[in-house]
Amino acid sequence: MAVSQSDLQGELGDLVTRHRVPGAVVAVWQDGELMTAAAGVANLNTGVPMTVDTAFHTGSITKVWAATMFLTLVEEGLLDLDVPIVRYAPDIQFGADLDVARSLTFRHLLNHSSGVDSSDLFVATGQYPEGVEDYRAPLARAGKLTEPGIMSSYNNAGWIIAELVLRRLTGQNFIQQLKQRVVGRLGVRRTVFSAREAMLQRTAIGSFPAHDGTPEATTQFMYPDTWAAPGTLTITTVEDNLAFLRMHLADGVLPDGTRLLSHESIKAMQTPTSPDPTGPDSGFGLGWMYDQHGGTRIFSHGGGSIGGVAHAQISPADNFAMASFVNSSIGRPLHDELVRLTLPSRPSPLAVPAGEFRRDVPLDGFVGQYNRVTTRTRITRDSDDLLVQITSVPAELVGARTDQQELVTQFHAAPIGENALLSRGELSGGPQFLTFHEEKDGGFQLMYTGHRLARRVAA
Repeated sequence: MAVSQSDLQGELGDLVTRHRVPGAVVAVWQDGELMTAAAGVANLNTGVPMTVDTAFHTGSITKVWAATMFLTLVEEGLLDLDVPIVRYAPDIQFGADLDVARSLTFRHLLNHSSGVDSSDLFVATGQYPEGVEDYRAPLARAGKLTEPGIMSSYNNAGWIIAELVLRRLTGQNFIQQLKQRVVGRLGVRRTVFSAREAMLQRTAIGSFPAHDGTPEATTQFMYPDTWAAPGTLTITTVEDNLAFLRMHLADGVLPDGTRLLSHESIKAMQTPTSPDPTGPDSGFGLGWMYDQHGGTRIFSHGGGSIGGVAHAQISPADNFAMASFVNSSIGRPLHDELVRLTLPSRPSPLAVPAGEFRRDVPLDGFVGQYNRVTTRTRITRDSDDLLVQITSVPAELVGARTDQQELVTQFHAAPIGENALLSRGELSGGPQFLTFHEEKDGGFQLMYTGHRLARRVAA
């Protein structure tokens, strides 16, 4: 291990203080050695301490668990990743472009390459599980960012479609199948899927920074429960997460010697299938995000919840796994420092690319309005810099409250490459990195940030 148990505990306490977050918890496993640490408080309302067995919303890390579950269906011959999903579910249309909807496969859903503009489209629905069916109509009207299979753009709604297909295949919902095929097989006992179950154990409550930076507890525990498949219902612990990650490090083999996944399925999940627009060194396998440096791949996934950020990561080359959680909406920089502390031999997948600001790159090509559903980004000239204004659209988030999140994020940015901008100054959630693609008529047509694409709609 790169760090001792006592050092990990001390460093985590320092990080919680320095980043002005309520608390954090981490578990690290490498070469048979397990270390855990917790610091701060789990709930600002009660002051209860964060402990290593505190449960939390793991958010979109659920997608790696989900991909694992879907691969078990592939192994049983119930699902083919490359067959159009309409063959399994003729009543489901994903996106307004009918030709695209007829061609989309399950692989497009698992590697975020559908091209459908629906990433964070929360809509008002009934309760889970019945309410998931209410998404069929709004997702059938969704626009298009790119043709399918071209590049990745993170799409939560694609996993809603995956659940709808799953129901047609098995007659059961996502939670039922995940419990049966993954959670139960792992033997983890602290992983639950409802607030009613979570209240029986110590569970972290998220927070947001006030205007002076002081953290304030969220008043909403979770996003809509119909987003179970993208990750809104999974409540777990770092040690339960680690049991799951260790299974992936062990090539799908469980501690009792049985297999949860075949070698072929583990390899398929870890094979790059959909690169980021930034290039082939990062993107998606199946469920996993990957980052490649010098021939070594790191597999990871983050998870956001209301006022919380989780992170999970494996490095097969180092026989290393890590799971961590921070109960603050600005927790990502703390996770980045934890990764650097526990696996210093590899670049952190959470790191924002660094570079010198360049004055030789023309600014006009970046200027314009870039839209995706729920978000509008306006980039304008401001003297020798660019002003970036990112505005969320509450009218398109009718299924979730957003009163505790800033509706407008504004910062100055400058080029660090021919098609890349980096924010200037200190931002509460860390630096912002944006890349731009499809140059046409002197301007870029696509903007990529936060793993999501937006299309230019105006100069």
